[in-house]
Amino acid sequence: MKDFVEFLKLPPNILSALSVASGAMLLLPDEIITKLYMMEFRDKYGFLLGIIFMVSTSILIILLIARIYNYFHNKKTSKELVKSQTKYLKNINQEKVEIIRAFINNPTHTLILPINDGLVIELQHLQIITPAGQNHLVDMLNPEIKFFLQPWVISRISNDEELREKFY
Repeated sequence: MKDFVEFLKLPPNILSALSVASGAMLLLPDEIITKLYMMEFRDKYGFLLGIIFMVSTSILIILLIARIYNYFHNKKTSKELVKSQTKYLKNINQEKVEIIRAFINNPTHTLILPINDGLVIELQHLQIITPAGQNHLVDMLNPEIKFFLQPWVISRISNDEELREKFY
C-alpha cells in the first residue's frame, strides 16, 4: 500500500510517461509487441499494466481538469478584483483622494506620512500604499515613514477616464 501511495505522488510528467508506456504495451498490435520482445512481459504482467494505465490516466485527467478549472477561476477572480478596486477608488472620500493625488504627483510615487494617521492606516490595510523598506528610523515625537503608491493603483487610475479626472 505504501508503494501505491508513492505512485500517486509522482509528478505529472512521470505519470504521463507511465500512462503512455503502459497504454502502448496494452494497446499496440501483437506484431509490434513481438518485434519489441515484450510479448511474454505483456502476457505475464498485463493485469498490472492495465491497473497502472487506468490509475495514471485517471490522475492525469483529474490534474488536467483541476488546472483548467484553476485557470478560469483565477481569471474570473482577477476580473472581480479589478472591478472592486476600481469601484473602491471611484467611491473614496476627498481626503484619501488628496493623499493619492500627492503620491501620483511625486515622480517617485513616494511620500513621508505619519504612521499613526487613520487614513494612512486604512490605505495601508487596503494595500493602496505600502511602507518603502523594512527598517525605518522614526522620531517618536512625530512618527513618520516613507510610503509608496502600489503600481496597481496607478494602473487603475491611468486606464479609467473617470478616475483620471478625479485624481489628476
